Amino acid sequence: MEKIEKIRKELNSHFIEREEEVDMLITAILSRQHCLLLGPPGTGKSMLCRAVASHIEGAQYFEWLLTKFSTPEEIFGPLDLKKLEEGIYQRNTAGKMPESHIVFIDEIFKANSAILNSLLSIINERIYHNNTQPVEVPLISLFGASNELPEEEEGLQALYDRLLLRKVLQPISDYQNLQKLLLLQNEYEPKITVTFDEVEKMQNDAMNVDISGIITDLLHIKRDLEKEGVIISDRRLKQSVSVIKAFAFLNGRKKAIGDDLSILQYVFWTDPKEIPTVKNVVLAVSNPFAQKAAELSAILRDLKKEVSKYTEISQEVIEIYNKTAKIISNLDDLIREAKKAHKSVTELERVRKEAEALKEYIAQSVLKLA
Repeated sequence: MEKIEKIRKELNSHFIEREEEVDMLITAILSRQHCLLLGPPGTGKSMLCRAVASHIEGAQYFEWLLTKFSTPEEIFGPLDLKKLEEGIYQRNTAGKMPESHIVFIDEIFKANSAILNSLLSIINERIYHNNTQPVEVPLISLFGASNELPEEEEGLQALYDRLLLRKVLQPISDYQNLQKLLLLQNEYEPKITVTFDEVEKMQNDAMNVDISGIITDLLHIKRDLEKEGVIISDRRLKQSVSVIKAFAFLNGRKKAIGDDLSILQYVFWTDPKEIPTVKNVVLAVSNPFAQKAAELSAILRDLKKEVSKYTEISQEVIEIYNKTAKIISNLDDLIREAKKAHKSVTELERVRKEAEALKEYIAQSVLKLA
């Protein structure tokens, strides 16, 4: 457990403003589930997935960019010509997806029908049919990336549904964090690694986490979401249990608590338009303090946009500066209250850093304070 926490911190120190994504990918590995990273190019999707995989010693990592012209050979390997001469339609899968532990498929919704069925079989059953022979694959997790969601008529809904954890990535928003980004070394080199035996033990331990204390809250979330028009299928509800257990384990717990339900904000939405509703409902039940942090973070985003219009001192800038200072004060109060209530303060502290960074930027770059 100590190792996984060190890996978590190591990834967060390199991948700026990607704490949620790091937690999601590690949770996926612990629960043997699959992820979708949705967002524009240049947000570090492939680099992050590659880095996460690099922490597993000996892990076979497969990465591919799909296009509408991609062929099964690119993903599953070329036909074995010697076998073909014998009338055996078998692929040489060496170095390809069927022999990989962690897979990253960019533009995953470009998968055509020739690729889709085998892809679904690997994701769902960890089975690849090679010359009609079912072969077990060592896949732990598949990470998919896309700039957009599939249209219903494209026949890719089954694939989309199997990507249980979903996150929309945004470009780095904080000015100081952009400065840090420019100073980072290009190549990510893991310092702490885990063996396959250690990963398997962590997965088993994670699935033994006790969730009896949060079942009522989980069903409460489902009920409240359905009131808002967000329908959770029985299968997705059942699969969410493995994610909750893994996230609780990641946070050092053998028994899940309300805070661990916060991971469901990346599980229960289908259309990105549902994200604010799902996040609000999930956090209202799992941790109202995190819900408040999300509200203050949204206010800060608006203040950032507003202050970017100014390059010199004005009454408007001073008002933005004072509003930011007030938010920091509110966050300090909320952090104290959350600690008294034994609730996680992670989101509150993250938003506080965001607010401090904005305040400092205004002071130095606009108000020109020493």
